[in-house]
Amino acid sequence: MEDKLNAQLVLAHKIRAVDEVDVVYRVVTRHLLPDMIGNLKSFSGQKLRCTKCGASYRRIPLSGKCYCGNNLTLTVHVSSVKKYLDMTKEISNRFAIDNYTRQRWS
Repeated sequence: MEDKLNAQLVLAHKIRAVDEVDVVYRVVTRHLLPDMIGNLKSFSGQKLRCTKCGASYRRIPLSGKCYCGNNLTLTVHVSSVKKYLDMTKEISNRFAIDNYTRQRWS
């Protein structure tokens, strides 16, 4: 994804008829932000599952472990939520993105 984004920005820089800031704004608002918001929503409503028996829980049991005694793991990982965050911050620093859009992911 990062290679595709960089190639698109290089192409936008070469073509005089294209506004680079508008390209970055559209990529951020139409692709990166909705993906981050959707991943955050799924992270907040995720389930837990047992690594041994595969049982799934909506909420963590009071004991903090599965009823079989094994540890529980999250079904959605933090890395999927932060996947595009560094890329979005980097391109926003290179280009003049308006404050409202910048505050949406800060």
